Amino acid sequence: MADIPSPRRALSRDLPPAAPGIPPATRIGVIGLGVMGGGMASRLLDQGHRIVVHNRTPERAAPFAARGAVVAATPAELASQVDVVLLSLASEAAVEEQLFGAGGVLETLPAHGIVMDTSTVSPDFARSVAERVAGRGRGAVDACIIGNGQHAKDGELRFMVGGSAETFERLSAVLEPLAKEIRHLGPSGLGATAKVMLNVLMGVEMQVLAESVTLAQRAGIDRELALSMISESGFSSPVMKYKAGVMRRRAYGEPQFRLDLMRKDLRLATAEAGRLGVATPVCDATHETLVAAAEAGLGELDCAAVLSHAEVTAGLPGAPDRT
Repeated sequence: MADIPSPRRALSRDLPPAAPGIPPATRIGVIGLGVMGGGMASRLLDQGHRIVVHNRTPERAAPFAARGAVVAATPAELASQVDVVLLSLASEAAVEEQLFGAGGVLETLPAHGIVMDTSTVSPDFARSVAERVAGRGRGAVDACIIGNGQHAKDGELRFMVGGSAETFERLSAVLEPLAKEIRHLGPSGLGATAKVMLNVLMGVEMQVLAESVTLAQRAGIDRELALSMISESGFSSPVMKYKAGVMRRRAYGEPQFRLDLMRKDLRLATAEAGRLGVATPVCDATHETLVAAAEAGLGELDCAAVLSHAEVTAGLPGAPDRT
């Protein structure tokens, strides 16, 4: 997700030095080396941290091994060597498997260890993870991250964290090198809530941008001109401007944020809204469109490919770049 650069800061409080139980030379494990997890692992290596990595597709770990990271064959092997396990995974099922499955993190994580889940999951699931991890004598937080892969590599992410204040404060050695902004929102589940809430905004922005550009084209306005007018207008936002560039180039084939993950996140949002009794008609309609776009074969492309779906639906040329 695109974001606005700003001075490095911790808005909830200045994070204190690492508390007893997490030594200053914190050993960090990273599970999931996709766009965001890989970016954070790269940043930690740049900052001189000792890290252990694990990925279900082993070849993704090779570049990190070449830079000095230890590669673990299983989550349990990783957890036995670290103080903090940072998860960046695509689904709740993946988080469940890596933490609680056979050979999972909780089999070997030291008694002082902390699970820091940056995956996008439902608030209920985040609370369940925290309760089960606490039941085994370890700490856990759900850490919403805002930014894209480049922000992760540059240490310019924004973190919105749910979990106990004590566990949050013990994570300074991990959060500081990764973040330009850090907020502790409150109890477990609120970090996940923040992520779902913010991704609703992004999903809706992509949808309305796609609709506006498609409408302009059908009326006879050049596609490039329409994207330029919108992205340079006062109605735009940083993420809209960034994704308008992706749409302009039809550069959907190397996704920063896959359309299918956006579909999943809006499904989480509609479910949470239903649980809370909040009407979300715009989010609901956007989710339906993302479902249709995924069923049309665009799920593995960048979420900006929602424009391709809108163009094809309107009878316009909209074949996406899948390279």
